[in-house]
Amino acid sequence: MLGTRLDYFILRSIAHRQNLASEQQLDDAFKQVSNATFEAQMPKFRKLIERFDGHLPLDPKLRYLDLGCGTGELTMAFAKLGAGGITGVDILPRSIERARKLASEVGVSDQVNFICQDVHAWFPAAEERYDVVLSFDALEHIEQPRQFLRKMADLVTPNGIAVLAFGPLFHSPFGDHMWDFFRVQIPWRGILFPEQALLRVRREYFRPTDPARRYRDIAGGLNQMRYSDFLRSVQASGWEFDFLAVNTFLKRWPLLRTLSDWLMRIPGLQDYFAHNVYAVLRRPTGSAQP
Repeated sequence: MLGTRLDYFILRSIAHRQNLASEQQLDDAFKQVSNATFEAQMPKFRKLIERFDGHLPLDPKLRYLDLGCGTGELTMAFAKLGAGGITGVDILPRSIERARKLASEVGVSDQVNFICQDVHAWFPAAEERYDVVLSFDALEHIEQPRQFLRKMADLVTPNGIAVLAFGPLFHSPFGDHMWDFFRVQIPWRGILFPEQALLRVRREYFRPTDPARRYRDIAGGLNQMRYSDFLRSVQASGWEFDFLAVNTFLKRWPLLRTLSDWLMRIPGLQDYFAHNVYAVLRRPTGSAQP
């Protein structure tokens, strides 16, 4: 905005160290699991499922796969809400370690299976496909989202669906995912300020042992995908929409929701206001698996 050095000083002046932690401290903290904490989140998980307006089935007869499952809370919530058997895959070892411990604590170890793998490199047995392939809070972090969508198509049964919920997208007001160490939240911060300045402040005030110099290199990654990129990727990967909703959190404010829906129809502007996305994808009738 004003040059990398000056922008760094501006950002530093509104940063805080309340959430400062090394990777080792995060690893240690993730070892602490609690059934009570999990149960307290169940209303949030139910609300998430409700946002799909009935397009997300919960059926013990179906096979589920949660790609980029993180620490597995949502995977386990699906098991408890009636999904039956479900597999979760994530690349971060500390996330999978915590997920396995929590599954035992919650009492769903016999319903869930957690695998520590890069979702791009992992593939189940040749005969193993899933009726519902899930991706929650992951697509904005994945390095190659279009290839990821194609991967989902490889993993789903011929009549299966892919279910995605993700955001905030990078070009939306708070899409840089860096609100945890700023006292003042500046909208479109990731666009207004240079990457080098933001990541320098991140190292000094939030993650001192993460040496990332690019958004895509931070732990978990951040791919800077736009909403329009997502729409093109869905089409290019051979999916079609069964359901699509954007900025569902605005439902309680009808005027803002109407404005948001209008902005989503304007190419160019839509990228700067698409905060979160809920989508259910299906292969076109009669299409062959890629």
